[in-house]
Amino acid sequence: MNLRPLRLVVTGVESTGKTTLAKAIAHHFGFPLALEVARDDDRIKQGNVDPADLERLVELQFNAALDAERRALINTSGGLVSDTGGLVLELWGMSSFGTVPNGSRTLQDWFDLYILCSPDIPWEPDPLRSLPNIDDRQALHARYVQRLNESDFTWVQTKGSAPLERFLSVVKAIETALNTPPSE
Repeated sequence: MNLRPLRLVVTGVESTGKTTLAKAIAHHFGFPLALEVARDDDRIKQGNVDPADLERLVELQFNAALDAERRALINTSGGLVSDTGGLVLELWGMSSFGTVPNGSRTLQDWFDLYILCSPDIPWEPDPLRSLPNIDDRQALHARYVQRLNESDFTWVQTKGSAPLERFLSVVKAIETALNTPPSE
């Protein structure tokens, strides 16, 4: 019997279906969902981002994940899913400011299973997005793969160009992780 819920994080380059996939996982497994806090952040929406903002987002995203965990414990759902995490914020900080936001590595270590979304779906414009070029997105995706491997995180990558196909490509990994006690 697990003492705490499985902690999943959906990560990857912008416009790769992270939110759609996180919502599908939450719905299918009955997990609480921690949405991406940057989506509703006024400074981020205005494009006024500095390193302190990324550190603030780390704290807010961690709090959202902790709230999802609290809800998972209350309703004994067995897991939670976060629609982004510290890895996104680390790579954002490195590419924009040459620095890793404080707390991002702690948040990264908190999760049990990373679900990396491949950049194999068409880019869609959004005020928070800045990488319409597929080569740029693939280069950043390679940095995600490198960091996941360097950190020795347990991770799985989505496959396919349709939301259902991408969801089905990660279900078995989630089911396996649910049957593996968390390392704490």
